[in-house]
Amino acid sequence: MGMGRLRFRMFFTLTGIFISTILLVSCSAEKKPQIAGLLNIDSILQAHIRYLIRERATIHKKAVLNGVEQLTTVTPKDSADWNEELAIFFELSAINKPSSKGTYMVDESADNKSNLTVKSFVTTEDLPVKYLKVYYYKSISEIRKIEAQYREANALYSSTRFLIMEFENVYGKPLLTSYSITGGQKMFLDDSVEYNIAARVSLKK
Repeated sequence: MGMGRLRFRMFFTLTGIFISTILLVSCSAEKKPQIAGLLNIDSILQAHIRYLIRERATIHKKAVLNGVEQLTTVTPKDSADWNEELAIFFELSAINKPSSKGTYMVDESADNKSNLTVKSFVTTEDLPVKYLKVYYYKSISEIRKIEAQYREANALYSSTRFLIMEFENVYGKPLLTSYSITGGQKMFLDDSVEYNIAARVSLKK
């Protein structure tokens, strides 16, 4: 075999390896998954809100503010009403902010009080959502409960709230049936306020 032919074959082989490497790198870059949020709270809430609007769900709410109790019943007419009612729960999506990336420890274990699995997100950083726990049956789509602690502070006040949302299997799928907000608010130039809100959601019969 002549030297010219040998050099040509070596050049062809090396060129093929180089092109294959480029293609593999390109494919890997294209297939690299995007970093997903820890938990898409917005999507979960919006899906339940759409169903609750269709079913004309009613909220029966008991609020206790510094020992004074108030009972109310309301039927939110649209998504704006529901978004306002559940506004504090939408704030839990803060765990997905870029500034929170890598700050949460994620753990998954069996709940020792039920047949559910608990997926928890906990941080030691000074972030609004200190922890968030999701209780589910078999898969995360079969959610049964959400628990979280939400904190915020500014020049006027500081507030800590413990949030719970509970879901039951209705017509073969989980549906929001109750929620509660317990906490307190400290005004820097005023007294503290303690409150508890417990709400039950019922469907139109």
